[in-house]
Amino acid sequence: MRYYIYINKVRARLLLLLIGVLLAACSDDSDRDDGETDVVQLVAYSQGMTDLEPVAATRAIPTGYHEYKGPSSIGVYSTRPDEAPSSVRTFSYDEDQHQWNSLVSTKLGVDYYIYGYMPASSVIHCAISKRTGMNYSQGAVLTFSDLPPVLSEDFCVVTGVQQLENKTDNVNLTPWVFAFTGKPTGNNFACLMLDHLYSCVKFKFLVNTDYDKLRTIKLKKVELKTTQAGSYPLTVTMKAGENYEVAWGDATGLTNDYVSLPVSEGGVILSAATPKEVEGYFAPKTDVANNLVLQCTYDVYDKNVTTEHPEGNLIRHNCVAVNKLPATKLTAETNKRTVLTLTVNPTYLYVLSDPDLDNPTITISN
Repeated sequence: MRYYIYINKVRARLLLLLIGVLLAACSDDSDRDDGETDVVQLVAYSQGMTDLEPVAATRAIPTGYHEYKGPSSIGVYSTRPDEAPSSVRTFSYDEDQHQWNSLVSTKLGVDYYIYGYMPASSVIHCAISKRTGMNYSQGAVLTFSDLPPVLSEDFCVVTGVQQLENKTDNVNLTPWVFAFTGKPTGNNFACLMLDHLYSCVKFKFLVNTDYDKLRTIKLKKVELKTTQAGSYPLTVTMKAGENYEVAWGDATGLTNDYVSLPVSEGGVILSAATPKEVEGYFAPKTDVANNLVLQCTYDVYDKNVTTEHPEGNLIRHNCVAVNKLPATKLTAETNKRTVLTLTVNPTYLYVLSDPDLDNPTITISN
């Protein structure tokens, strides 16, 4: 499954102060020819992962894709045939301004070959090199070291570029083409394609219908980890005109730390009817999938809603529920998304214990 990234290039002077910081900090720009410099900005579209449940994927223009608006940053290497930048450039999405911010620059008339990955974050370490005996017009090797077994963001690589001269040009997505040439201002548009390299698990949080009549649940934190895997090396070989190759190395060390998955700041009130969806991503390895553990933190309120207490009276603070995810329901495959429904239930309905209305557990179903 692929992401489609639409790029619009604007004059550097539109972001003069910001681009000045970038160019001053990038040593590899100093030996490039002077000329008109453009800044690459993005508007993005994506196609959903393959769900392992009978639901239709969301689609929009272009056909088969929907608009992708972050939050992940995208790292890009704008290479020349025999030259690669010393560091990756990034695109980041401004959710307040509803636009991509970019400091990636290109020069008028210069031929580039664009490679990259997502997310461009501090936990992803990447190096780019040429294929043996070839230059960057023929592909590139992306070497990732110490990839975490669990991520809060989707992990992808750029698998193709299409250049457009007008914003309204038809898009004919063709993978494994990476060439891009700097055009005059106003005629620089392109599309990036990205492939998913991790598996995904989507959690749908609900509250038991009867329990929802008695208590209100605010979900505050969702964390995911694996107990039997370390960090993975990964080599991705991009080939112009051919499908790319992926080579995973053996895990090193042992990573037991929880990774926080995105939940609305301040928490979210769960419903008995409309699920709250949270996604996590994991390396497509059996050792990872078979040992995933979910930890949820939530508050419990009664139904005595007042102006002073719009959520009700706080009964229990920072309840923690830990669930070992069922390995039989998970698929350790690239570009596959498993959907699990998690329901908050009162414990006395499900375990042999004294009734405890204010200390509910979470049960898993698909």
